[in-house]
Amino acid sequence: MQTFIPLPCIIMAGGKSSRMGTDKALLSFGGFPTLTQFQLARLEPHFKSIHVSTKSKNKFDFEASFIEDISAYNESSPLIALLSILEQFSSPVCVLSVDTPFIPVTVFQKLFENLDAQTDAIIATSPSCSHQLCAIYAPSLKDKIAIALSHNEHKIRTILKEAHTKFISFESDEPFLNMNYPQEYEDAKERS
Repeated sequence: MQTFIPLPCIIMAGGKSSRMGTDKALLSFGGFPTLTQFQLARLEPHFKSIHVSTKSKNKFDFEASFIEDISAYNESSPLIALLSILEQFSSPVCVLSVDTPFIPVTVFQKLFENLDAQTDAIIATSPSCSHQLCAIYAPSLKDKIAIALSHNEHKIRTILKEAHTKFISFESDEPFLNMNYPQEYEDAKERS
């Protein structure tokens, strides 16, 4: 039976990609012109709706539901993107970094099964680390994020310490492989 999660899913595609040397969201992948389009096609059947978070949608030459960063913030950071996303929804949202093409939807199913009304954030963890951009976030975090940003704090981890956060562990690091460097991208293309 196909996994379906009754929440919006947002692909985080606004990063600087400084280690890659080029915008990861625009790299070709898995037979698609861009990694972003690959993720959209892969994830769309499994969520209530699907969206792309970005600083500016102008970098993309295809149609999608884009959520641009709030224009009052000049910086780029995952926290600004997260606030911009949560301003758009009254329900919790699933977020996934564009550069993690192998995370199965079953990971989000497990996160969703642990969601309750008191939870602000549910974060996937694997043996090597926690994955703040493979997570579910609730709109209840908006005030905490706005306060953090007003103090020039841009790390999601800082918010999680003050929030009602659950960490859900997964046994293997492998599905969480992300592509930060050109060699990691080449290796991922061979796997796709």
